[in-house]
Amino acid sequence: MAVAKGLSADDLKAISDRILQLSAADQCRVRIDSRWRGYTRVATNRITSAGGADSTSITITSVFGNRVASVETNRLAERDLLQAVRRSEDMARLAPENPEYMPELGPQNYQPIQAYYESTGELEPQTRAEAAAIAIRQAQAAGQIAASYMDVRAGSSSVATSNGLYGSHASTGVAYTFTSRSPDGLQSGWAGDEANDWNNIESQRVADDAVRKCRDWRKTALDPGSYTVILEPTAVGMLMLRMMNTFNQRTADEGRSYFSKAGGGNRIGEALFDDKVSIWSDPDHRDAETSPFSADGQRVRRQSWVSSGSLENLFRSRFWAKQKGVDALPRPSNLIMQGGTDSLQDMIASTGRGILITRFWYIRGLNPRIISYTGLTRDGTFLIEDGKIARPVTNFRFNQSLAQMLQNVEMLGPSVRVAASENSSVASPIVVPALKLRDFNLSSVSDAI
Repeated sequence: MAVAKGLSADDLKAISDRILQLSAADQCRVRIDSRWRGYTRVATNRITSAGGADSTSITITSVFGNRVASVETNRLAERDLLQAVRRSEDMARLAPENPEYMPELGPQNYQPIQAYYESTGELEPQTRAEAAAIAIRQAQAAGQIAASYMDVRAGSSSVATSNGLYGSHASTGVAYTFTSRSPDGLQSGWAGDEANDWNNIESQRVADDAVRKCRDWRKTALDPGSYTVILEPTAVGMLMLRMMNTFNQRTADEGRSYFSKAGGGNRIGEALFDDKVSIWSDPDHRDAETSPFSADGQRVRRQSWVSSGSLENLFRSRFWAKQKGVDALPRPSNLIMQGGTDSLQDMIASTGRGILITRFWYIRGLNPRIISYTGLTRDGTFLIEDGKIARPVTNFRFNQSLAQMLQNVEMLGPSVRVAASENSSVASPIVVPALKLRDFNLSSVSDAI
């Protein structure tokens, strides 16, 4: 498939080869990221801005012994590339030795991954505007005020080393989020979608969901406490995005993680979560595809992290792997959680008393030893009584261990890709189900809308 945005595979290879030819360092690594990024923004029921820009960034890493330095440039002329190469070499000679530096990798066998979708790479401003217009019309018809943001990305990247490694990859991504509020600012609803393929962005559903949530939600009093909660997929995804970096063997081995074993080592092989929980990453997962190589050129392949509640593996750098006498394992570039067959309606019907949560906001880490986070519910929080939505309720601050959360899973819905980023931009792909959980800690009432 033709790549319309970003440097072509031939151009990436030619620039990489030229930089490596110019290098006088013991070892050299070249990373190129070339892409187009566009956006459309809506506020007060009108499109307020839209645009796009191309950018190319080249990172040159020079190595002398264990002295390492990198320089970044966006200039592609011969003399500018030479200047950047020499600057990185000058800096490397002055840098202190890095005792954890590992020699650059040689040739690797990367699996071909089709992550570039023409539907996204060739997405026209007019099409973006039409999607925004759906939301604006829906909000106006309901007497609400629309605000939305669409982030579109398309391009290519590559990695090359002086030891013969080379790989390139093309990709696309789009995130679309929409918030609708009442004119008095006291009611709010939100919905969003994220995909590599524009055809999987459901503009009408996003508009319907946000306007409906705004219509139905207006905060009424409810005491904080430990509740059965039903987290919609976006709420789950926003928490699981934070789980990605916790699967780290070094922090576990050094006693700094939930996955640390008492007395030393890690808990690989232990049953730590509910047996309904399985988590993996896969660069070739449909519409959540990512690069088949890491920043330093390691092969990225499908990897199970949690299987039926048991910790299967932890990622580790090449340095830490050498220290432990095991193979290196790159960190996950996406995260997929196995879903179930329970619908959101099934979860609500099965709940005597609980709370339905649309999404979270201002999520911040508390304690890595128990993977605890705090944050706020937002844009649609509802009390469930006797298997039905009883009324909208106030927002809450939560203080919750994600480890405990994954131990308290009662029901799972089908897994879907979600817009998990707080800033409404394209993020690491997250594919998760809705979850029904027991004993979720809503620690205090929030006045936020």
